[in-house]
Amino acid sequence: MVRFSMRRQKSQRPKVHAAGTRDPVWRVQYREYFVDSAGQEQFHHRSHSWSQDTHTKKQAQAAADKLILESQQGPVKADGGMSLDGFWRTIYLPIRSRKWTGATFPTVTNMYRNHILPVFGSVALQDITKAAIQIHLGRLVDAGHGKATVEAVRIRLHSILAEALDNDFVLKNVCRRVETPTCKPTAEPRSLTEAEVQMLWDGTSGRDYIFWRILILTGARIGEVLALERADLRPDGLMIDEAVVCGKVKLPKRNKTRLAALPESLRAELEEWLTSHDNRLIFPTPRGLVYNRGRKEIHDIAKRGREIIPDVTFRMCRSTFATLFQGDEADRSSIMGHTDTKFTLERYRKPLMERRQKSVEELDRRLKVVSINKRQA
Repeated sequence: MVRFSMRRQKSQRPKVHAAGTRDPVWRVQYREYFVDSAGQEQFHHRSHSWSQDTHTKKQAQAAADKLILESQQGPVKADGGMSLDGFWRTIYLPIRSRKWTGATFPTVTNMYRNHILPVFGSVALQDITKAAIQIHLGRLVDAGHGKATVEAVRIRLHSILAEALDNDFVLKNVCRRVETPTCKPTAEPRSLTEAEVQMLWDGTSGRDYIFWRILILTGARIGEVLALERADLRPDGLMIDEAVVCGKVKLPKRNKTRLAALPESLRAELEEWLTSHDNRLIFPTPRGLVYNRGRKEIHDIAKRGREIIPDVTFRMCRSTFATLFQGDEADRSSIMGHTDTKFTLERYRKPLMERRQKSVEELDRRLKVVSINKRQA
């Protein structure tokens, strides 16, 4: 429910007073009256300041009188009696969704509809408590949800209440100190080994082969591969500047366009593939349109890949690139479209026994001062 200003505001003309020593200001304190959702008269304490460098006391008092008059005659004001779902639909979503890119919109709205709306949708913003949020997160864990889901719910509730606080719907963000409960560990996508990559490439051909080659050698997301055009194959690399999200071509995740380096062998294979059709897309549908990742043809590519590597996924190829790429960390993150090398290392680069073995063998070669033959003798 939205709070309405009183029809007859109580008369008040508070005096400004000097405050502050380091940066002295003229400050006024006043009450803002309203009628809450139960019809009871309430008020909030408000204050405003003007610098003494730019205002005399008389000027500050005149500004304070004008401020209070406008607050009494202004439009309806926000109140915590509005339900969380009402705030989500009328304020939060229209403001925040403008900055979302890629698959963020469907991901966030689905999570809200499944895990927040049923519990808090009808609850007034002012009635949501820290304990209620903490208990809800615990129930999600008990229901078997993983850390990613539980953390996403906590972050979104914190974001919603932060927006409500910024717009004076609530007096504090009760989610500020809510903690994510301990969740059952979930298996993260692993990386393919070098031998598995070779098996996958050797066991595929045609479009399947080109798909797996691009995914593993550029670290691209499947939606970005589906949106590739002829013009994206450039002399200095493969331009990744679009992605298919929910059937629509948009900018990549976080609007991060990037240029991926291409080995000469993959460039030659792509050029040969493009001689098989004259469409502007690299991988067009039979009707010359962009593939949706939900299309049967795309699922079949993954299905045929699992006949070679039983657990292979398109997402796994991105981890494989991050794990097997041996170049500079900044180059790896840039190619993958990340701005933080630490994030890339934590989320995508996986430990490999082969790499560990090579590393300890190299360490042994560098540190060894007595040859094996002499030590055995």
